[in-house]
Amino acid sequence: MGDESQPTSGGSDSEGDQPIVRVVDLSKTYHTDASEPIYACRNIDFEMREREIVALTGPSGSGKSTLLHLIGALDTPDSGVIEVAGEPVTGIKGRRLAEYRRRVGFVFQRFHLLPTLTAADNVIAPLLPYKTSFDRRAKAKQILDAVGLAGREGSLPSKLSGGQQQRVAIARALINDPMLVLADEPTGNLDSQTGEDIMELLFGLRERVGASLIIATHDPGLAARCDRVIQIRDGRVIKDTTRPATG
Repeated sequence: MGDESQPTSGGSDSEGDQPIVRVVDLSKTYHTDASEPIYACRNIDFEMREREIVALTGPSGSGKSTLLHLIGALDTPDSGVIEVAGEPVTGIKGRRLAEYRRRVGFVFQRFHLLPTLTAADNVIAPLLPYKTSFDRRAKAKQILDAVGLAGREGSLPSKLSGGQQQRVAIARALINDPMLVLADEPTGNLDSQTGEDIMELLFGLRERVGASLIIATHDPGLAARCDRVIQIRDGRVIKDTTRPATG
């Protein structure tokens, strides 16, 4: 069984390699018309290794999505430090920010596919502002084939099932060969069998592209398969459990 530990205890493996993600004293507060502020993240500390798969769990509103958005530089913290692959994320702007986002893949619960674009064009969309050294369409086809959508490159999202749309979203996240994949409730809108298929795809990313994954989820089955489970409540890490090694 896993043991409760300090939030940073899972950060370094036995070989002492540099953590892929390092978060120190991270805080984010939202102020609304209500009298009480919303503390989305409060003094969060944790690290994760390369190729590690970490689940973020906790009730709705606990701060899981906010933490993902902060690590992905989709939002900015009020205080604290985020480092990814040894480079600071907090405070970066302009070209450096764009370059960082190119190295992070996002998978969201609601897919966020553009309805007028085909599956292949949705996968290619993140590349449009940039020059690439490879054939974009050929790579999109290759990735769509890898996620089980061979022959559906020309299909619009409206002609795809929910599970197929999520596969397109995963392919889109992989088009830039990300070092880190952030997935926010990736199985939340799917039936149990389709959710299981998506789980297999996500866990296969470590072997296929060497990615590290952080997955925010309410699904206990998905969380149980991750290397670590970090439980968040009211913006705080309350428990950080590492799954025992097997084999």
